[in-house]
Amino acid sequence: MQDTQQQAFDRIKGLPLTKTTRNEQTQYFHFGKTHYRTPQGLILDVGELTLAVNCPWQLAQADGTAIKHNEVFMRKREAGLPSPKFDWKVPGANLRDQRLMELINEGAALVVEQVDLLPDQGFVIRFANHSVLHVTPDPGNPAAYWQLFSNAGDGFKVGAGAMV
Repeated sequence: MQDTQQQAFDRIKGLPLTKTTRNEQTQYFHFGKTHYRTPQGLILDVGELTLAVNCPWQLAQADGTAIKHNEVFMRKREAGLPSPKFDWKVPGANLRDQRLMELINEGAALVVEQVDLLPDQGFVIRFANHSVLHVTPDPGNPAAYWQLFSNAGDGFKVGAGAMV
């Protein structure tokens, strides 16, 4: 199984992190670029490969700061008085969304250089700019998972956890 996962992660080596999206707590990291057509005919810009993560993760940056999975429950930083109503589920309303958007928009060299598998289905992705994404599923939480899949229509998919 670990060989299969390593081969799967080898597919993202050399690809840049081009986009992040979120559905509730599940974070999507998009690597490379491609287009996807929905059944309704809508064309979406997505990653050639997408990593969906619904377990603890942390993106440590070269400057020592880190973006963490639990920041989804924190209000985003705003100038002046914050909005009186905060709903973490609204895209862009929380600190995690804000910080990931800023990271992508600043154009950092987020090209995957290496992926190391860890015990208990975890892994570490190392980027060219010295940022590091740590994904650490909790084996005691059956709802936690991660999945790496292709948006190129080739049916490629690998992952770990209950949702896989």
